Amino acid sequence: MSRVTELIDLIVQGKNTEAGEVLNSELLSRSYSSVNEIKPEVAASYFAPVTGEVEETDAPIESE
Repeated sequence: MSRVTELIDLIVQGKNTEAGEVLNSELLSRSYSSVNEIKPEVAASYFAPVTGEVEETDAPIESE
């Protein structure tokens, strides 16, 4: 049974607490998977100045 089917079944039965738990569980797992997808991207941009992997731009560097 899919999570959506399980959720609908619980709501129909009036088991709102259990339905809320299923929904929270599903949303949490989706959030974790989304975060895991962007982790390398975020880490690369965060640590780029430290590791020296800064992207070159065509804009001139302004100095005082």
